[in-house]
Amino acid sequence: MYKEEFLVEVETILQAYKESFMHKTYSEESDLSNIFMESFGISAKLKRENRQYWSRELGMIWQLLVNAIFKYHCSDYAPALKLGLDEPCDLLCTKDAIDTKYRIGSGDARTLKKFKQYGQLLSSKGFRPVILLL
Repeated sequence: MYKEEFLVEVETILQAYKESFMHKTYSEESDLSNIFMESFGISAKLKRENRQYWSRELGMIWQLLVNAIFKYHCSDYAPALKLGLDEPCDLLCTKDAIDTKYRIGSGDARTLKKFKQYGQLLSSKGFRPVILLL
């Protein structure tokens, strides 16, 4: 009995996803570029070929640029706050704990949970959590 119930449940899950994938449509977002991409000559087509790579690289550029700006324009600048293995923000400026993000996708549930967790942690340490989203 257990084996039959298990097989039915697995079949139901697989069938539901199969149907979902067959009906999946992609928004025009896939064809959008932004001024940041364009400044490096990265087309939407090129980015689509390896979205994860380009998003990670563009995100790092964004983080480094924001850090450089604050380093030279904030008298109370400090680099990323490290708490054990965690790094809840990319830089500190006075009481602002600033985290930079190039993009947040709809599938970033774990990232959103981290925002909440880190926000509470930073607030408890007297900082104001800030996200600079490009």
